[in-house]
Amino acid sequence: MIVAETAEGYQFVTQPDHAALAGQFADAWGSASFDRPDPFDSLAVAAYAHDTGWRTYDRRPRLADGEPVDFREMPADTWVDLYDEGIDAVTGMDAYAGLLVSMHGAGLRNQRYGLSPAWPETPATFRAFVDREQRRQQRLLDALLDGERGGPAPATSADRELLRSLHDAKRVPDDYDGRLWDDYRRLQAWDALSLSFCITDSPPGYGEIDAVPTTGGDDATLSVAALGDGTYRVDPYPFATAPLTVTVRVRTVDRGAAADEATLARAYYDAGLETRRFTLRPADGAAAADK
Repeated sequence: MIVAETAEGYQFVTQPDHAALAGQFADAWGSASFDRPDPFDSLAVAAYAHDTGWRTYDRRPRLADGEPVDFREMPADTWVDLYDEGIDAVTGMDAYAGLLVSMHGAGLRNQRYGLSPAWPETPATFRAFVDREQRRQQRLLDALLDGERGGPAPATSADRELLRSLHDAKRVPDDYDGRLWDDYRRLQAWDALSLSFCITDSPPGYGEIDAVPTTGGDDATLSVAALGDGTYRVDPYPFATAPLTVTVRVRTVDRGAAADEATLARAYYDAGLETRRFTLRPADGAAAADK
């Protein structure tokens, strides 16, 4: 559950609803500066389903020390169980998507494979999870390259060296010419964009999203700024249509509902679902490529 404090209480977004917003960003991805790779279906699956393991857990909010528990404050064993379940589920649907979601989950506890060097080193409570997922990544890649997991996949032999280098040193090989690293970073961008509209009731939660791959091979940093009336400027603009309207489902409860978990659960469902709409636009003078 993603919990944001409001003036009167708490805003809740389930992890699957956050992932649905990430999927909307994936669906719309592609402009003159941000290519939409082909094949693309596995990336959409990864975006929409990367938090599917939370579906049962997020049926109700939980309390700790009198406050609703945000996903960033969960016990390690519970977090690991949810990611194990979700990665298993995605891998069963699409092996390449499963590879990306495994990298996403392990990366969250491993400095995002070098993208977030300021994050703490892997805590001891997550070391076994990271090691297990990295072994899974190697198995999935081997199966994809050997043609054992469905039709053609974007993975190439260069990705074997990529995974070895990421696992050992959290760095990309100098001569890497595959696609997996860019696809992983696309998933990170969609996840961060979605969180930017979910972790606060006054978006954006993140003003900048970095390390986004571009058509020319360089990295871009997306700037997100509120313009008012539910409209936001994204620069440079990575989507195929402009403006782009996306939605996310939220529930909001009063602060007094956090008296105990039963009271909070009743208030959570009594509040009903609200669909929030956000409209994203390029900077003045910029244009998106039509689909």
